[in-house]
Amino acid sequence: MDARQERRAKNESLYREVNERIAEFGRTFSGGAIAFVCECDDLACSETFPMRLEEYERLRADATTFAVLPGHDSPDVEDVVAEQDGYHVVRKHRGEPAQLAAEDAPR
Repeated sequence: MDARQERRAKNESLYREVNERIAEFGRTFSGGAIAFVCECDDLACSETFPMRLEEYERLRADATTFAVLPGHDSPDVEDVVAEQDGYHVVRKHRGEPAQLAAEDAPR
């Protein structure tokens, strides 16, 4: 993995960490959908989409999956594995992308 790809992976992990804090807040104060941050690799992206806490927990069960807005995936390091209402679930390719995602997983 080159330095650019590694930086992109770190960006995604940063957004995942932000969403962990949003989920903590949601567990306390929300009963419905919560606005989560797109977990794409573009550090300038600050777009959000609604997701229920149950969906978020399923996403986090696999350290190699991320939630991104449609069109925000990076086919060179991940595949779209599910298209949900308002967002897509992507899974990192095997090897270095998946390994780095798993190493940086907060859970």
